[in-house]
Amino acid sequence: MTASLTALWWGGAPADDQIADAHLLAAVDEALSGSGAEAELVCTHVDSSAPAPRVGVSVRLTGEPADPAATRSALARALAGPVVAGGTEDAEVAGAARTALREAGAGEAGRAIRFPGSASITGRVSVADLIAATAIDQVVGIGVESAGTDVVDTGPNGFLRPRFSGGRLALLVERAAGGVLQPFEIENPHECCEGGH
Repeated sequence: MTASLTALWWGGAPADDQIADAHLLAAVDEALSGSGAEAELVCTHVDSSAPAPRVGVSVRLTGEPADPAATRSALARALAGPVVAGGTEDAEVAGAARTALREAGAGEAGRAIRFPGSASITGRVSVADLIAATAIDQVVGIGVESAGTDVVDTGPNGFLRPRFSGGRLALLVERAAGGVLQPFEIENPHECCEGGH
């Protein structure tokens, strides 16, 4: 899946840089509820143009909302920060929102927290099936070559966070126990002592 400048993209800047993926998706979905459009692709971005890096979010919509201005306002309230639509020259909206919009539209960066097909993937799936069933364009091994027959263990929740690079959505994986591949970014990276902490 290559990114497209013709798609309907919005960029936002959540007030809380530490917002969890699930909370960010809930805020986006709530803001779009009843608008006639849905968020089919949601990515996080890091804007390093300011002295302190900020997180931005890009949202690719399934279509034009019935009332774009009201829906953008609802999203801005949900994020507690500015939202800019692709193709607009809103000079007041800069920084993380504008960076997210530019990077997503060009497919040059962005960490996908929702993408087409992501909701249908859980457990173990072959690389070939993962690419066929989702918007992921390629599975890239870190320190290992990946083939279509290799199996990726996405875990019980199907936690996948592919990233855009060069207009393509790539999932980084590494070798795990049992000869399977696992996503490089795992869902609970700070669990230790068998999850007791």
